[in-house]
This record gives sequence, structure tokens and C-alpha cells, in this order.
Amino acid sequence: MSAINVEIISQLEDNYAFVLYDNTREACIIDPAESMPIIEYLNNKNLKVKDIFITHHHKDHTSGIEGLIKNFPQVNIHSPNPQIENSRFILQNNDEVESRINSFKIISTPGHTLDHIVYYDDDNKILFSGDTLFRLGCGRVFEGTLNQMYSSLQKIKELKNNTTMYCGHEYTINNLNFLENTLNKKVLYNDVRQKIESDIKVHDKSIPFHLDEEKSYNLFLNQESQIGELVKHELKLGNFELFKYLRERKDNF
Repeated sequence: MSAINVEIISQLEDNYAFVLYDNTREACIIDPAESMPIIEYLNNKNLKVKDIFITHHHKDHTSGIEGLIKNFPQVNIHSPNPQIENSRFILQNNDEVESRINSFKIISTPGHTLDHIVYYDDDNKILFSGDTLFRLGCGRVFEGTLNQMYSSLQKIKELKNNTTMYCGHEYTINNLNFLENTLNKKVLYNDVRQKIESDIKVHDKSIPFHLDEEKSYNLFLNQESQIGELVKHELKLGNFELFKYLRERKDNF
């Protein structure tokens, strides 16, 4: 398989969908919330869509499916939940699924929802994390438990450091503000703030981002970084306790 391109499509107020394609003009889509911006991009690029991949059942990740099917009636819908309308292939943990242009390993990441999965492409070193992991944050726990979300994030933490991450929402500045204010350690986040603000200025978005950098700064993901060890010592907390402390405070931030 040839190298793939990833186009980030802004959706709704702060959602992202993704169009993956290669030089064959074949394409697949991840988490469509609005069909029209995606269809316009596909038409402009003369791309043919064969597969749609869904991370979880929330409407802001699935509501574009119907419009895409009307324009591409042969498209295959892959999802973790048979209750997601038009799902043809139901995916589970450790499944390997191939589109026309790449291969994904499915990783189950319950917490935000019970059905949540993420899509990992080892050949291209990319991960589509939906609402499990955000840059400097993680998803709110709606259906699962804090223990489930913590375990799900540990699965992502174990992936290769050179993995490029694509998440489902633009929450980065809010996440950064939360960490700076909650930890009272703004100076430790000076470099990452400059990098994020530069990304947004140049690209109008803060994604994609890289797993090795997240391990240094995202205390929801990694409590064993230099910053994490400092905070754990000050608060007298273990790894899970620090995650719980941060997630509960972020819910009210």
C-alpha cells in the first residue's frame, strides 16, 4: 500500500472528520458529522469513497453518514455498535480491518462511551483517537468508569512514540488552560503553549500532534513524565489517583 494523505475536515462547532486517500484516488472517511463539507472535498479531489469508519455512537461522530450514503450508495460502514444505523461491519478489540488504501488495528477504549474504539495504522504510524484522547486532555467519562478510561489511555500510551495522533475535537487551548491553572505550573508549559499557538496560527487547528510529546505534557495520558512525578509528589497521589483528580476537576472547569 502506498503512503496515505490525511485531510482534516472541520465539522459543526469544534468537531473534526478525516478523509484518507492515496494516489489511486480511493478514499475512506472517519467520524463524519456533516456530509456536505466532506462531499465538497471529495468532489474537488475527484475521490471515490469505499469505507466509513466510526469510533463511537455519539451523533456528532455519525450524523454525516446518511448524506454520504446518498452520494456513495456502495460505501461500507464500519463501527463498534450495531445500533449505529447502516453499520455493515461491527468491529471489536484487536480486529484488523482493511480499507482500499490502508489497514487498521482496532483498539477498544471504553470510558467516554462503552462502545468506543480507536483506529491504529501501524504502517503509516497514525492513530484516530475519537473522543478518548485529545491533545493535552482526554474525553469526559459518560458511560464507562474512570478505571476504564484510565486503562484505555494506557493502551494508547503503549503505542510507538512516533505515532501521529488525530482526535475528534478542537479542545487543546481549553485543556492547556486547565492544566496550567489546576497545577499552578504555567512555566512548565511555556514551550508547549508556544508550539500550540504556532500550530493554530499557521494551520488554524492544533492537530495532528505526536504521541511522544503527549507523554511529556498530557497528565491524563502519562503520570510518569517529569511533570507528572513532580505533581504526584506534591499531591501525594499515585498514577490512577492523579488521573482521577484531574478528570474530576476538568469536568467542572
